[in-house]
Parts: sequence; structure tokens; C-alpha cells
Amino acid sequence: MTAQIINQKKAIELLKNGEQLSAYQVRFDEEMVEALDALLLRKNGVALPDDLVYYDDSDTDFEDDADLTSTDLSNGRLIRILKAEIPVDNEVADWVQKRHININTLLANLMTDFYRNWKTTQSK
Repeated sequence: MTAQIINQKKAIELLKNGEQLSAYQVRFDEEMVEALDALLLRKNGVALPDDLVYYDDSDTDFEDDADLTSTDLSNGRLIRILKAEIPVDNEVADWVQKRHININTLLANLMTDFYRNWKTTQSK
């Protein structure tokens, strides 16, 4: 039995209806596919070429985005990300790499612990 040939739009339709594509062969035509539908295809083993993927930010509804307030940082709802370049010698760099140490986690913990200790030792 030969596989029925369908295009990408038909494949998306079948997947959205809960069907499998194992009985079909997908042949791409020039019709563009929205980004979320392209992800659905790829998740099901159909690698759609990037030039057939359509995405438009104006189609996205941002109404559900929460408004941020000045207290979001202070109450821990959000955190700030600091970036730094830290020069270390080869021995230290090798130690970090060999032990698979997550340097971001290590530095965040060290800085937090240092800050908390510093706060407790300051006279008021």
C-alpha cells in the first residue's frame, strides 16, 4: 500500500483532529505555515523548511501580560540578572569544568550568603 500524498496544510489539519501521519507522505508546496503549526509538524516528525514558516508579532495578543510594579523586585516576584566576566587562572577553570559546576548557581549562592552575613554584622 502506497502512502497518500498530502501537503503541509492537510497534515496540520489531520494532526489537529488527532490523527497520525504514518499513512501519509507530506510534500511541501509554497503555502506558508504559521509558526505554532510548524512546531506541531516538527513535533510529529515533519521537518518543515524554515522558509515556509510564517510569524507575525501583530497576531499575538499581549493583553494577558501582567503589568509590573515597583514592588515586584522588592518582594521577590522578579529577580535581577547580573552579568559579569570573571578572570580566573587555568587551574580554577579546569576545576569548575571537571566537576561540572554551574558557575551561575555557585556565584549567586556565594553572593547571597556573603550579603546576608554582611547584613548581620553591620551595627545599626
